[in-house]
Amino acid sequence: MLTVPGWLTLVVWLGLAFGHGWFWRTDQRLPPSVRPAEWPSVAVVVPARDEAAVLPTTLPALLAQRYPGEARVILVDDDSADGTGELARRLGGAAGALPLTVV
Repeated sequence: MLTVPGWLTLVVWLGLAFGHGWFWRTDQRLPPSVRPAEWPSVAVVVPARDEAAVLPTTLPALLAQRYPGEARVILVDDDSADGTGELARRLGGAAGALPLTVV
């Protein structure tokens, strides 16, 4: 015999399964011809405080991202004591990378 929480759970799952357009199906894709006429500009803001140990791995990967529109990365150095800001400035100079601003 189901209790009230059991019935409520069943109703929620049935609503998800049948009332939300089969959202879990992975065979549904947008047509490849659907492209915006103009891509919006994107700014990625990265808060960083004492991140010098992981920055050589994470920042180059972020700066290497490709986006059809205008994109830039803003790293906010929150008074780091380990040289995060200076290291970010050095890592941001790679050719072909997204523009980087360190504040």
